[in-house]
Amino acid sequence: MAKTIKFVIIGSGNIAKTYVKAIQKIDSAELVGIVSTKLSASANFSHLPSFHSLQEINLDFDAIIICTPNGYHHVSAIEAANLGKHVLCEKPIGITLESIDKMIESCRENHVKLGVAYQRRFSSDNPTIKKLIDGGKLGKIFSVDLAVKNYRDNNYYNSADYRGTYKIDGGGPFMQQASHYIDLYYWFFGKPRRLISQLATFAHDIEVEDHGAAICLHDSGMIGTITASTATKPGFPAKMEIYSNKGYLILENDVITHWGIEGLENPSNQQLNKNMHTGAATASVEDTSNHEIILNDFIESIKTGREPLITGESARNATEIILDIYNNQF
Repeated sequence: MAKTIKFVIIGSGNIAKTYVKAIQKIDSAELVGIVSTKLSASANFSHLPSFHSLQEINLDFDAIIICTPNGYHHVSAIEAANLGKHVLCEKPIGITLESIDKMIESCRENHVKLGVAYQRRFSSDNPTIKKLIDGGKLGKIFSVDLAVKNYRDNNYYNSADYRGTYKIDGGGPFMQQASHYIDLYYWFFGKPRRLISQLATFAHDIEVEDHGAAICLHDSGMIGTITASTATKPGFPAKMEIYSNKGYLILENDVITHWGIEGLENPSNQQLNKNMHTGAATASVEDTSNHEIILNDFIESIKTGREPLITGESARNATEIILDIYNNQF
């Protein structure tokens, strides 16, 4: 009988609920407990043993899933690694390169796996686009425009003291809402050689940006733009426009909606899924299919000894790009 991997979730916010639902659909996974500093917040997990810290856990488990605020990710990861437990971390892996490097080093030294939930890499048409780019099928790409124009009302930022802060959130929509797509941008095109940005706060009383844009220059000569916002009412699905000497394509919420590449038929057999989480106006996730992919891959990496498809080193690049955006304003 195949070994079941036993998980403990760290944190009890919205994304933790998503993992509860996803694990319930995976035969080789079992959720055996939750760690929450606010037991009242764990009411949604009343069917699970609840603990104040990892050190308190008195049952057997193999891995943790980190669902705490961004600035605390490295604390749980290092603690779990020192206990010999594997680590699956929500995005972004961390908000400073120093904290990320400590996570990676600790997991490596303790011989445990470190995976990161950048599940957009597996979503809808994104894997197909990656193969076409890597195979040179799209031609010479000279322009990419990524727009992650979400909306969050004041209730979102008032729901927790850490929201909208540099110390814990790590920044505004670039670090938070657009992180998935900045990872996708990196996965497709690599890191920019240099960039310049402008950020501002228009619609919320927060210390971080709620809207901004960056211009990215790549070694290939490609010019990219990245816009991220939580001020753009009512919130729109993320969109990526790719232009090359062979034509163009447009992705909306990971699905090809426009295709004009010479000599290639549209490879998409996807339709826009109204139930798929867009992040446009809410942080709540109902569709768990991509999280199931992440979990199944992570479980397989534990069982076989191979690395997860999205490692800590790979996920680090998205944070590096975001920090460059914050540090290179004109």
